[in-house]
Amino acid sequence: MSFVFFTACRNKMTTYTYENEGILDIKIEKAEAYIDKLVVTFAEGSLSGVKKAECYGSDFAVIEEEPEFTFKNDVLTIETDNADMISGMKVWDSDRDLYFYVRYMDSDSYAMLVYSWADDVGYMVNGDEDAYYTQEEKDEQNELAEIQAEAEAFAFSSIHGEWMNKNETVRILIDYNENYERCFSVCKLENGEWIEYDSMLIGEISPHGNDTMVLYDNPSFGRQVIVELEDDNTMKFDYSEEVYYRKSDVN
Repeated sequence: MSFVFFTACRNKMTTYTYENEGILDIKIEKAEAYIDKLVVTFAEGSLSGVKKAECYGSDFAVIEEEPEFTFKNDVLTIETDNADMISGMKVWDSDRDLYFYVRYMDSDSYAMLVYSWADDVGYMVNGDEDAYYTQEEKDEQNELAEIQAEAEAFAFSSIHGEWMNKNETVRILIDYNENYERCFSVCKLENGEWIEYDSMLIGEISPHGNDTMVLYDNPSFGRQVIVELEDDNTMKFDYSEEVYYRKSDVN
């Protein structure tokens, strides 16, 4: 027994212990790198099951995309010859329908982001994004966000307004609400009154070329409306075969 214990200790290369606070009850207590495996010990009850795991290096490049692993008694054991190179992981807890990314495991304090599902908003990100991302990544994200915002503002300006079908029985309004949120609504004329049949907030606009765009409520839900501009004053929507005109151009 003493020989076995000595051999096991000799095979261990590095141990990292952490004092991080839990995120959605997920907390890693320590990571032990052996010659042929990485053993990650979680706080009791952190995970109910692991469906998939991926491993990353300190440069955030993939080391092991789908390694062999076991999860038992709050311990995740990953079979790998690169244990000493692993700095981060992506783990999917299928039982709780969440997944998390963790970085900087080869230090005394890791950074983690946990993605969990909420029925009213879709996937939510939990954790300290400022600690997780590098400054270079944050600068790139800000630059991309500015480009996206400019593209969305231009796209929205091209469809902003009131649109009607040729018979003036269906009205589509693309405008801002009282909270200055972009919104989309469909009304039908019934018995001389406009009845709203559909509406959604426009959380995101994805332009596709110069004449087509996708309006999303929340991309996580998949709710969308596809708009196709035929020219400055006519457009089509994916749920209708009719052509819609800007109100001022309807005869």
